[in-house]
Amino acid sequence: MPKKSTYGKNNIGIDDSEFQRKAKKLVKKYGISEKEFIKDQSRLLAREAAKFTPPFAVFPSWDRGTAVGSKADIEHGEWAIYYDLKKIFAPVGDDTITKKLKYYKGGPVYRRGAIVFAGIARNVSEMKKWHSNNKRANGRTRDLPSNGAMLCGWSLFNKYAKTQQKKAGIAKAAFWKASLGFGGKSPATPKIKRHLATTSGSGIMVKTRKGHDGKITARADGLFHTMRFLPHLRRNRLEKAVKRLEYIGKKVAKESGFKVR
Repeated sequence: MPKKSTYGKNNIGIDDSEFQRKAKKLVKKYGISEKEFIKDQSRLLAREAAKFTPPFAVFPSWDRGTAVGSKADIEHGEWAIYYDLKKIFAPVGDDTITKKLKYYKGGPVYRRGAIVFAGIARNVSEMKKWHSNNKRANGRTRDLPSNGAMLCGWSLFNKYAKTQQKKAGIAKAAFWKASLGFGGKSPATPKIKRHLATTSGSGIMVKTRKGHDGKITARADGLFHTMRFLPHLRRNRLEKAVKRLEYIGKKVAKESGFKVR
């Protein structure tokens, strides 16, 4: 796994050169196909990155389970998106919005000469622009002052919230898509699978003068949170790869008639 990301906070390129260097030494030692082993370990690496990419209702196990996400995980993500939007929008009854628009149009809303709301959103396009302007680098919304939220009607808020909640799981899907590039078949909930055609993720094998490398890339809001798990994922995958190689090596030796401990 990478020592660091080579891209932006929501665009990760996994540099697992240290892992692959050690794996190649063991591959040569036991006479195993380097290309197939690196491909298989890259698949597992991408799958585990997807597994440890939010959202998750319950923190995943390091040692159990192959699914990259569950229905409960996505529901957790949908609620996180909903509450994120509530930080920058102030939904009220639609009839109240109609009255406010007569006096304030789309501009700031005042009470006793002081601004109490930054403005009034009249359509989805205005909500989308306000949302985009108030996103942090990690994809989450900013903490605004008490008078910094945008006023909007409940029906408009719910309509926009639903469009954003459909994006829940897209970051998991980016790494899951990369694992599929290496021939992965790990299960995923339908609300992760729906992003397969639109999410940005890839897993490819590259032939170099030193052998074969597995290249993993992913891009989506939410991958910023995955960064904190990368060092542990790297160590965990390397430990499992070494154990796997040692098992294969002993098995081959035993089948060949050599004594093994």
